[in-house]
Amino acid sequence: MPLVRHRKVLILGYRAVGKTSLAHQFVEGKFVECYEPTVESTYNKMVVVGKDEFQLQLVDTAGQDEYTILPHSFVIGIHGYVLVYSVTSLRSFQVVKTLHNKLYESRGKTRREVKTDEGEKLAESWGAIFLESSAKENQVTQGIFTKIIEEIDRVDNSYGRSTGCCLM
Repeated sequence: MPLVRHRKVLILGYRAVGKTSLAHQFVEGKFVECYEPTVESTYNKMVVVGKDEFQLQLVDTAGQDEYTILPHSFVIGIHGYVLVYSVTSLRSFQVVKTLHNKLYESRGKTRREVKTDEGEKLAESWGAIFLESSAKENQVTQGIFTKIIEEIDRVDNSYGRSTGCCLM
C-alpha cells in the first residue's frame, strides 16, 4: 500500500473571480451557479498522481485585494498556492500579481543584500569568528553554538577563568 502524503493548498484571488467554483468543480464535480461570498472554506480530497496518493486539503479563502495583509496562516504549513483571476477583470489580474509578490517576499525569497565577504570583513575587523547560517535551511545552526562554546572555553583557558564574554 503506497504512503499517503498530505498537501495543503491555498486558493487566493480577488473577490468573485471563481475561487469557490474552481474548488467545488474539482472536489465535487459540479458547478455552483449562485454566488455567495466566502469567508473561508476547506475541502479535502484524495488525489492520485502517478503512483502516489495525496490527501489534498484545499483552503478556499475570502477575496483579497492589493491592500490585504496576508496572515501567517497563509504562509506557514502551506505547500502550494493557486492564484485565480477572472479574464473579465483587469483588476483581478493586477491583484494576482500583487499577491504573488507578497507571497514571494513572505517566504523569504527576497534578494540578498549583504554579501558573504562583507560579513567576513566586519567580523575580521572586530577580531571575531565569522559563520554564515540559515535557520530556515538548517545550515550551520549546530556549528554556531559549538563554535561559541569552543571560543568561550579557549578564552577562559588562556586568561585563567576570565569573566569576559565572547563575540561571534
